[in-house]
Amino acid sequence: MKKGAYSKLKGARTRCLKGETLAVKILAHGDADGICAAAIAKARFPEAEIWFTRPITLLNDLQGVQPGSAVVILDVAISESHKTQIFQRMKELAKGDEVIYIDHHPLPPGTLRNDVPATHLSHMIGASASELTFKLFQPGINPDLDRVALWGAIADYAEETELVRDGMSKYDRRTIYMEAGLLSQALGDAAGDYHYKRDVVLKLAQGMPPSEIHEIVERAVKATKREWETWRYVKEHVTKEGNLAIVYDLPSGSLGKAAMYALGVTGADVGVCTRVAEKEVDMSARRRAGVNIDLNTLLRHITARLGGSGGGHEGAAGASIPTELSEKFMDALRKEISPVISRDAHLKR
Repeated sequence: MKKGAYSKLKGARTRCLKGETLAVKILAHGDADGICAAAIAKARFPEAEIWFTRPITLLNDLQGVQPGSAVVILDVAISESHKTQIFQRMKELAKGDEVIYIDHHPLPPGTLRNDVPATHLSHMIGASASELTFKLFQPGINPDLDRVALWGAIADYAEETELVRDGMSKYDRRTIYMEAGLLSQALGDAAGDYHYKRDVVLKLAQGMPPSEIHEIVERAVKATKREWETWRYVKEHVTKEGNLAIVYDLPSGSLGKAAMYALGVTGADVGVCTRVAEKEVDMSARRRAGVNIDLNTLLRHITARLGGSGGGHEGAAGASIPTELSEKFMDALRKEISPVISRDAHLKR
């Protein structure tokens, strides 16, 4: 097993994995990787309900699951602030049926994989949730759905795996990347349009490529045009504070991509973009490839001390902070981002 990979299964065969469970709820993140993972799970469980969730809302959504239903959680990190309650709810649901947790985000600090009280855990940092889901459900689905795993992996920058490399020798690389790009861009345009996202999950589960799904191309072009507008906004409004590039209160567009654009515009090693949302400030951070700083750990530690929630990946993470704490948060972030950050040539992002 690769470093960072882990699979835990209680019993040689489970009811859910054998297809014996009648009621299945799929809780997935709403980005391209989460959508692709949900499509693969939907192909395995055609009657399953699809819900979209985030780390900050996972606990509430788990509370809404009726006992006796199997639950498949895909591409949703465990929030440190809600960990105890989430694990308790998993234990309660596992008494009635299967709880399958598939994810590729780092677990909360101090959490061992055996601490996750799922009946099945598939966890690997560096692989996409789509890939992990495909590997788990592969015996019971169309093998051509490996394309869906490839699209999810590419959209989530998780291409340095054996499955993706092998897949690229099976299909034309340019075609796979075009489909992944269309899907990722279109879903960025869909944002909170969960009805449309469910339709995309269904079509992908049926084997339809993104380019044939209704409105995908139009939405992708629309989103791409908006991204160039975001890039121009970043060029005009980004500020560089030491080795930190900051875009405050982005009016629209992707926070993560704006943070990435801030790196390119300023040459800083870490980019941050914020947006005020009611009583909270949402923010995303990105690091330049090779920079030795773990943004996931950093944001988790700051939010655990000050309030709010944060986390993600080493090179790409986000946080939600109460508005009244935003200045303290930014002060802490500035102090933690040293003026000179060493680089590691082996880091891809």
